[in-house]
Amino acid sequence: MSRTVFNISRAQQCRQFAAPPGYQAWGSLTSGKFSGGLAKGEVLAHVHHYEGEAPTGPLFLITHPSGPSRTLCTISAPPDVAGQQKEREYTVHGPTGDYAGRIVHGRSPCGIRQAWRMHIPAGTQAVAGYKGSLRGWFTYWAALPLWPLFVLMGLLHDGGGPSTWMWDKPARVTWRSRPRGLGGALMRFTSGYSLFTWDTERLDASLTHAQAVLYFASVSKGN
Repeated sequence: MSRTVFNISRAQQCRQFAAPPGYQAWGSLTSGKFSGGLAKGEVLAHVHHYEGEAPTGPLFLITHPSGPSRTLCTISAPPDVAGQQKEREYTVHGPTGDYAGRIVHGRSPCGIRQAWRMHIPAGTQAVAGYKGSLRGWFTYWAALPLWPLFVLMGLLHDGGGPSTWMWDKPARVTWRSRPRGLGGALMRFTSGYSLFTWDTERLDASLTHAQAVLYFASVSKGN
């Protein structure tokens, strides 16, 4: 088993690169761990987001750092019908326009947590991850009645409220083969460092990077 670690950064310093017409620089994928506003490591790819409200092309372009003309993968989404779709499906294509798979954003089987499912063309099972661990959600809801006390303590101490992490919902995700979840973790997101780890032998790079961009876009501020 071979695992690779990469980070997504959306700091202003990571968005100083040229974007194709109709797109804006959105962020960067880098190797290594997150440190402050930037990740220490080699830039693996640049991410561009469509500027308009109704994309006529891919929603995201992920390109080689040498230039936006070298596409690594694209992420396309069907139009949202009045914003009432229960599931959102994205199509991923590789460097040569080949179909790499699809990603579905919906709910877990119990309908409690957000779910992200990667459907691999040659696979019969989806790779699915659920937002937040059960322990994380239990802690989050158990602390909810104490928030007014934390706010009051913050106001009395320094005139401000509690740190922003207090309000953030659990975001860690582990993707496994479903429905049984056998075979170990295929991909992980660690919210504290914006880090992703993935099994390079069992998951395609295009699909993995696309899933990372879509998930990070859903939890990052100002996306």
